[in-house]
Amino acid sequence: MPLLVLLLNVFLLTTTTLADEENPDAWAGKWFPQPPNAADLNEKLPDSAESAAMGVIDPACDDGKSNLTLDYDPKNISHSIVHMCLDNYTHYRPNYNTEPVMRIYQIPLAYSAPHRCMSQNITYPENIPTFGPHRPLWARYGEYLYLPVQRWIHNLEHGAIVALYHPCAHEGLAKKLKSLVKSCLFRHVITTSERLTPERPFALVAWGKSMEMSVIDEDLARQFMRDNARKGPEMTHRDGQYSEQLIAAAEIVSTKDDESICPPPHTESNKV
Repeated sequence: MPLLVLLLNVFLLTTTTLADEENPDAWAGKWFPQPPNAADLNEKLPDSAESAAMGVIDPACDDGKSNLTLDYDPKNISHSIVHMCLDNYTHYRPNYNTEPVMRIYQIPLAYSAPHRCMSQNITYPENIPTFGPHRPLWARYGEYLYLPVQRWIHNLEHGAIVALYHPCAHEGLAKKLKSLVKSCLFRHVITTSERLTPERPFALVAWGKSMEMSVIDEDLARQFMRDNARKGPEMTHRDGQYSEQLIAAAEIVSTKDDESICPPPHTESNKV
């Protein structure tokens, strides 16, 4: 495979000048988390609801079983379309001339993503979000038939890598992506995603970064994981509590802390 050129779309979300502060309309860049006076996509909650405890199974807030229809209901047949190819699959064929795109968001160190209970809707302005509000219970690591974004955003916060593929994506390349990610680290989530485009039906996502691809360049994918895994603001290897539609639980690759990302395969010649 020819070497792919990586396009960098860098969004500087926090840098402004004094003139920008005096005249916000003059600022042409991105705002964090949104422009002044812009309507919040997510309804503001009382402080008590915004500070739901992380990883605590609470039937009144989030137990991983109740009110799932707000994000995705695995028992509702009408929701199954999110992991079925209902489009012309030929639109999603791999194109070796389509370059991968990386998006980088400079997230302030002081930013703390709120945990929102299952009584509150969560939406994201980005097509492939890399940070933001999420559910208190994160997902168990592994491969899913479908995992809603409101869950895997929390896994990103803990340093995970999320691998996304469109339901219409090339099946062989989807298998290649899954195998690659599973061989690189324990803290991974793999799921279909309707958010991907026909031009780039695959993506790797980390906290603050995403890389969308038409084909799977193994070297590029490994480098992304080595550079961006274990970079979340709340580092813990503790497995999640949400497991609806889990196909295969993640296995330890190097250590539970993923001390070695994408380690070389063990052979008789390199074992010690």
